[in-house]
Amino acid sequence: MLQSLRDNTKGVVAGILIGLLVIIFALSGAEALFTGGGSPNTVVTVNGEDITEQEVSRQVNMERRQLLSRFGDSVPDEFLSDERLRPAAIDTLIQRSVLVQEARSKGMAISPETLDSMIVATEEFRGPDGRFDANRYQQLLRSAGFTPSTYRRALEEEMLINQLANGISGSGFVTPAELEHLIALSYQTRDFQYVTLNAERVADEVSITDEEIIEYYENNQAEFTQEEQVAVDYVELSVERLMDDIDIPESELRAQFKQNMAAAEREGVQRRAAHILIEDGDEERLETVASRLAAGEDFAEVARETSDDFGTRNQGGDLGFIEQGEFPEAFEDRLAALSVGEVSEPVETEYGVHFIKLMDERRSDPVQFEDQRDEIARQLKRVQAENQFVTMMTRLSEVSFNAEDLAEVEEELGLPVQNTGLFGRSGGEGIAANRQVIQAAFSEEVLEHGNPSDVLELSPSRVVVVKKTDRQEAFVRPLDDVREQIATYLEEEETRRLLTERGEQVEEALQRGEPVDAVAERWNLDVQEVQGISRDEADLPRQLVNHAFAMPRPTTDEPVVGGVHVGLDYHVVVLANVDPGTLEALSAEERDAMAQNLRRMFGQQDYAAYQDMLQERADIRRR
Repeated sequence: MLQSLRDNTKGVVAGILIGLLVIIFALSGAEALFTGGGSPNTVVTVNGEDITEQEVSRQVNMERRQLLSRFGDSVPDEFLSDERLRPAAIDTLIQRSVLVQEARSKGMAISPETLDSMIVATEEFRGPDGRFDANRYQQLLRSAGFTPSTYRRALEEEMLINQLANGISGSGFVTPAELEHLIALSYQTRDFQYVTLNAERVADEVSITDEEIIEYYENNQAEFTQEEQVAVDYVELSVERLMDDIDIPESELRAQFKQNMAAAEREGVQRRAAHILIEDGDEERLETVASRLAAGEDFAEVARETSDDFGTRNQGGDLGFIEQGEFPEAFEDRLAALSVGEVSEPVETEYGVHFIKLMDERRSDPVQFEDQRDEIARQLKRVQAENQFVTMMTRLSEVSFNAEDLAEVEEELGLPVQNTGLFGRSGGEGIAANRQVIQAAFSEEVLEHGNPSDVLELSPSRVVVVKKTDRQEAFVRPLDDVREQIATYLEEEETRRLLTERGEQVEEALQRGEPVDAVAERWNLDVQEVQGISRDEADLPRQLVNHAFAMPRPTTDEPVVGGVHVGLDYHVVVLANVDPGTLEALSAEERDAMAQNLRRMFGQQDYAAYQDMLQERADIRRR
């Protein structure tokens, strides 16, 4: 359907663009600017189609960057190695190939015109005037290791997979019994009592001796070992820093403003459209729709009853405000010729035949130069800085390669030398927290041989080179430095142990059937009563609520008893009653939202199972 295609392609474009920004210089590394790709040796064949070594290398680098993006510098180095990532990367490419083949076998396709319009509309490919810049497009693709043809193919494949995924996952459904069961669990409430044994209760019994501290210190030397540390000088090259040194003449700013305004006048009208789509072009259906509209029937009502665009017909065919290039040329040309409120005659496109109604239109408000000056200056500076960045990065690699000291780089390129101070393999502050800098600083080339590192890409527009200036071997911290830390730890452990013992005694008494009030009085405890508490209760400690909802439902008149630590304190919980959620407790809107979420979840499960089935049936041959 037209609207579905529109929504899906927008989602895909967003994903591709984000991916592009993330993987620039990362798919093949910064050296991709200066070296060609390797030979396309086949790694796997999927149903007769090859997956090459170059594709695997790109996927490995992409998955490495995704891990760093999600978890930052907490990812251990071994998780980022090619050997660790390669099997998963190959599996991903196999799955992608299987899905693309399946989509094509089902007749799904993306027209060249759609790909063209998407590429031209991509913001990252636009120049300072806001229009598509072919040179910038080529530069970004080269930086990311793409050619125009391989990028178009990747974009097309993403769209095909997205269409297939939406087709399968969108078919999920939920039965009334399943919805009722989910509501019963999600909106369940529980009644319980609990008593708290806090740390003060056993404080007088907690005593840690010096012998215990020494014993713990001697048995846990690794815990008190100061890791090996290194300090490095570094020079940083970034687009942002280069922009600071660029001045744009006022005449250029005004000239660019005029170009922008000319483009805005051409594209400044936004139109809100509604349509009725007849996919098969059936003459009888077309005549029926035309006659109903000619008779003055409400356009939205006719759309709801007759349109084949399932994504919009429940909204009366409303497509919202659309931008130039989003829809087929014939569609947009006819829309542009309509007056507000007017309905077109049938318009034929590759998706079927449309009746189009112009709902509203709006024009951009006039913009003054002063309002746009800073943004225009920033855009022009960035263009110049990006060009300088590529040139200077090449020079940085050359000058730093055999430099005895990074002062040579500073003198040659004007990039100031800075120092990180000592940091360990777990990282430090500032640039020393970056995983790539840490890996380079502790690499054999830098740490042992004292050579400058390769150019390290910290982001698509920021690189550094590092060189060791200091090194401190690992050592065990003296006992006096960690004595207080050990004493605190041992005291807390002893407190937990004693409270657990007391708590278990309370639990045993309750499990024997003694009344809660009697047990509490004997142990001098306060009983807290909780009625009708839900899973998302915010006024009680989260660990306590989670424990209460993890306890089994009482099956007799006897309560269920359990204990849980919250910090140092120990809580004994007595679960008395569980009430399931009911349909009547929710509004119609809440029930509909829950049903929709459940359908989405089932649809995703169906799609996952579908992927597994396709892969099981595929002819996969690993080389």
